[in-house]
Amino acid sequence: MSKFIRGIVAFSLKNRFFIFFITLILLIAGIISFKQMPIEAFPDVTNTQITIITQWPGRSAEEVEKFVTIPIEIAMNPVQKKISLRSTSIFGLSVVTIIFQDHVTDQEARMQVNYLLPDADLPDGVTPVVQPPTTPTGEIYRYTLESKFRNPRELKTINDWVVDRELRSVPGVADIVSFGGMVKTYEVQVNPQKLQDLGITPLDVYSAIARSNINIGGDIIEKNNQAYVVRGIGLLNDIHEIENVIVTQINGVPVLVKDIAHVVISNLPRLGEVGRTDAIDSAGKRMIRDEPDAVEGIVLMRRGENPDEVIAGLKQKIQQLNDHILPADVKIVPYYDREDLIHYATHTVLHNMIEGILLVTLIVSLFMFNWRTTLIVAVVIPLSLFFAFMCLRLMGMSANLLSLGAVDFGIIIDGAVIMVEGMFVLLDHKAGEIGMERFNKLAKMGMIKRRGGQLGKSIFFAKLIIIMALVPIFSFQKVEGKMFSPLAYTLGFALLGALFYTLTLVPVLIHLLLYKNVREKRNPFVDFTTRWVMRGFRFTFQHKRATLIISSVVVIIGLYAFHWLGTEFLPELNEGSLWIRAQLPYSVSLQKAVEVANQMREILISFPEVTKVVSQTGRPDDGTDVTGFYNIEFDVALKPRSEWPSHLSEDRLIADMQRKLSVIPGADLNFSQPIMDNVEEAVSGVKGSIVVKVFGDSLNYMENTCTQIADILRTVKGIEDVGVIRNLGQPELRIDLNQQKMAMYGVTTQDAQTVTEMAIGGKAATQLYEGVEHFDIRIRFPEQFRKNADDIGNLLVPTIRGTQVPLKEIAAISTRTGPCLIFRDNHQRYSAVKFSVRGRDMGSAVAEAQRKVNAAIHLKKGYTMMWQGDFENEQRASKRLRQVVPISLLLIFILLYSMFGNVKDAGLVFLNIPFAIVGGIAALLVTHTNFSISAGIGFIALFGICILVGVLLIGAFKERLDKWVHQPGALTRAIREGVRAYIRPVLMTALMDILGLLPAAVSTGIGSESSRPLARVVIGGLIFATAFSLLVFPLIFQMAYRKVDLREAPSTENNT
Repeated sequence: MSKFIRGIVAFSLKNRFFIFFITLILLIAGIISFKQMPIEAFPDVTNTQITIITQWPGRSAEEVEKFVTIPIEIAMNPVQKKISLRSTSIFGLSVVTIIFQDHVTDQEARMQVNYLLPDADLPDGVTPVVQPPTTPTGEIYRYTLESKFRNPRELKTINDWVVDRELRSVPGVADIVSFGGMVKTYEVQVNPQKLQDLGITPLDVYSAIARSNINIGGDIIEKNNQAYVVRGIGLLNDIHEIENVIVTQINGVPVLVKDIAHVVISNLPRLGEVGRTDAIDSAGKRMIRDEPDAVEGIVLMRRGENPDEVIAGLKQKIQQLNDHILPADVKIVPYYDREDLIHYATHTVLHNMIEGILLVTLIVSLFMFNWRTTLIVAVVIPLSLFFAFMCLRLMGMSANLLSLGAVDFGIIIDGAVIMVEGMFVLLDHKAGEIGMERFNKLAKMGMIKRRGGQLGKSIFFAKLIIIMALVPIFSFQKVEGKMFSPLAYTLGFALLGALFYTLTLVPVLIHLLLYKNVREKRNPFVDFTTRWVMRGFRFTFQHKRATLIISSVVVIIGLYAFHWLGTEFLPELNEGSLWIRAQLPYSVSLQKAVEVANQMREILISFPEVTKVVSQTGRPDDGTDVTGFYNIEFDVALKPRSEWPSHLSEDRLIADMQRKLSVIPGADLNFSQPIMDNVEEAVSGVKGSIVVKVFGDSLNYMENTCTQIADILRTVKGIEDVGVIRNLGQPELRIDLNQQKMAMYGVTTQDAQTVTEMAIGGKAATQLYEGVEHFDIRIRFPEQFRKNADDIGNLLVPTIRGTQVPLKEIAAISTRTGPCLIFRDNHQRYSAVKFSVRGRDMGSAVAEAQRKVNAAIHLKKGYTMMWQGDFENEQRASKRLRQVVPISLLLIFILLYSMFGNVKDAGLVFLNIPFAIVGGIAALLVTHTNFSISAGIGFIALFGICILVGVLLIGAFKERLDKWVHQPGALTRAIREGVRAYIRPVLMTALMDILGLLPAAVSTGIGSESSRPLARVVIGGLIFATAFSLLVFPLIFQMAYRKVDLREAPSTENNT
């Protein structure tokens, strides 16, 4: 290996112009890759999933489950490589989600689903829709339409027919979700009394309008040698034409629609409503602008697209819409822009990176006291980073703020530092031996080649060990795998780039810049640190037994202290905004829910830290959110933390909001963040970060059990936002048709159901075209004829004899409480309890909750309980950590053995790892940081990083021992001089590694939460490992090689 590395160094020195050319090419490629690379605030951590949405208006949750959801589930059974098949059925809506294994592409999954979906046996007129390829983190832009003159119905029409179509044309946009407003329709309000007087049924009106709205083609006719296309124009164009449609005739007199009905422009039954409140702070005054009934659009990005490019195209299109396409009084006004979060988080990462680079450069200049050596080392930093960007781009990967924020430039360039420092010392000694004048004329290529080969072997194995330590990270699954594999790739590629430049460019720069006048100046800082470290070394050397005993005790206690750490899955990313969910009783009406939403918006906007509040009540018209009127969600935009007038912590602000909102009766509150809320729902399957699911068949039994579980969870300290996601609670008016009476009167089931549907909810007979826009023409009874059960009982149903019979004569009409939501997972129903953990680590809180629940809850046969969401992820990731950490350690030991060729030296260097682990644990305890997957990755990286110092020291000891082996006290002298010689490189690399991550460890900016535990672990581990290497490791090395002194002592005496 030494010969191979020496060959690389020699080739570089002989072909320096080629090396400069390659470096320039790689730098340009890296810069281009960086500019083109997608940068995301939060990595897409979910597996590929396909969502099938099916709307069946007016049908209850049980009917939707039985006739829509279950047939689709059965049809999807043959889908390969799926890990979960979830579904939710609610009033008028079915949503089936198929989640696939890791590494299954969206195209592969979508092909299977599209192929099998037609096999689903669904009711007539029910058409399932496969959602576009987006992700839970795909919501990149939200806006509302504003106008001083237009009502919500007009704004909704503009949004659906103008804005939606234009925004979908932007490359990278997957879908536009329209929320709020009213969907325009033409409503034929039939008067049932007039129908009865004239003997006409609602079905007659329906058929007449459907038949009166048609164009026909009559081929062509020839006239004057020209071909004329024959068109029969019969489409309805406006309300007046609808009113003049002939329904029937009585005694030769035509009965028109306007004779029995009133035609109006109306809207479909509303499924949701949006409200927006803005706070404008100006000149010390706060103005509130409220829009209680707004029209909202949510822009979803396609999976894998570059957010910066998509948002740039989106803003350009919106400006075009506002300036040239939309009516002058209508404007698109954004309230959520993912670019803001990316910029905030990027600013945090860049700030940390620049600080890290400056601190690393400062350490090099402080220890080396030479601008030329500092320059050589500093050049490697950007080159290595751009090399990593180039590699990521070649792999088709994007950069995210975790993968960039956790990069330690000290770790990247410590190999270059070792190379430069070793060469500098060598050249300085040579200049001192032969004099500066002779030194300046001396050819130095051979010296640099030989020394570069010696140092290069240690650097090569040290870097390879760090990279090998990162390999087990790629075995992580699901959320943690997608979150941390980009970090491992980024750091691994940066280390490869640094190793490449250290063995090629650095020797060339040394040969050019350190060719003449190499003289090490007296360095007071190095003298001071050397003096103090040697003083500490002499003290430990004089008290070997006590030092080793104390060190062993520290390791044992430190490793045991791991049990004192709290555990969590991942630290929450601070998105700079809040997402608040209020769940009301299932039976609440839309009007009452909107009143509550307005009240809550007024409370939330009263906080000076809040700039905007947008409320979403119910669900969007396209069914992309499975919920009802009972669900109110708030997007609360916050000022930057530096502008908060109260200087509260975020937890305190949430507590204050919760206290003020608690005055609203019957509202269960949950606090999260916009992206995190979507990710949590995608992971757990319900609207909550952690859930307890009870699987079985009886909704009553499961819901009662969940209520008991919720009561227990409320007694556990740290568990907040507890809520039972109830299945039951939807009031139903049941119209139970009696088959015997229907047979007696001669009424068909289809006629009875059609009349009921048409009279109450309305039924679309046809559509009216206004240019490219088209709207339903619906037949419906006026509201005064369908207010209560008595009105519905008086509906007249046609018989086969031509007469009519009241509905109450052929059906039993009653009220009952039925299911509102029916959840299914892998073909089983379940009920759930959702909760969050705040003010305590998740691991201990859930462990206590599990003990209490298992002691009190004993399920009947056929029912099971599962804890899912973030807790399930944490358990899975912790299990994988327990598997990969030993593998990582084994790989490191194998590499050490291949490097040294013996078990003894490999084992000695390996002893750095326990001390590094103790340091990482101590750092977490001192900073009150929970052990998360981020911290676990920090430990894995630390295993590789802490090895370098041991490799350097053992090389220094053995080099000097071989030199003085036949002299008395050779071992002690070799150790002492080895420590003295390597104090500077050891402390320099350790301080670089520590200070390179220090900004990330103490940062509190947006986007810093994910990298902070990792940085703290590495810093704490390096502090302990460095102290161990310089003060304790030499003692262990002396014990391991004590026989060398014993063997050489007699021969030395005989020779003397």
